[in-house]
Amino acid sequence: MRIVNLLKKIVRRLTVSRNHISSLVEGNIQMDSTAKVALHNILTKNDCLFRIGKKSIFEGHIYFEREGASVIIGDRTFVGGSSILCAENITIGDDVLIAFGITIADHNSHSIYFEERANDVEMWYEGKKDWTYVKMHPVKICNKAWIGMHSIILKGVTIGEGAVIGAGSVVTRDVPPYTVVAGNPARPICTVQQSEGEKNDSGIKV
Repeated sequence: MRIVNLLKKIVRRLTVSRNHISSLVEGNIQMDSTAKVALHNILTKNDCLFRIGKKSIFEGHIYFEREGASVIIGDRTFVGGSSILCAENITIGDDVLIAFGITIADHNSHSIYFEERANDVEMWYEGKKDWTYVKMHPVKICNKAWIGMHSIILKGVTIGEGAVIGAGSVVTRDVPPYTVVAGNPARPICTVQQSEGEKNDSGIKV
């Protein structure tokens, strides 16, 4: 009976986001009670932080690659079956749509020079990773953005408020607010007109 109760407790913890309970603050995971999160898809390390806000849904995977890294997700944001690879910091705002098959990474994973990555696999075999030569820069996805399926968001990119990333795009540079980009590398296609009276952060109608 004890084993059965223990298994039930583990299941409840894995599916805690689908139950109406008070906010969870457990170690490095902070989630609002109304958020729905596939907790078993989050692979964390010491001192890492995952935070998600009200009525957000997270169905993807998070791979915390270094200790102390953080992934912050705002309110009413949806992340489908996508992958977040975080070595430093990735921030996703409110009312963001992130479709399926998307990869977001705040680092290069390896050096571009073979001499500096020659031992990477051997170190992985031993459960280690040398970040000395790996470039890292935070990623920020601002409020109201929409990321189309199978897109790739690379390190150092800021996606502006209300921006739209076309399906299959590779985003290597910042995307201005209320701009549609697509392609590899992603390039501006057009701007998005807001509803009457709505303004961006600068106070200027788009």
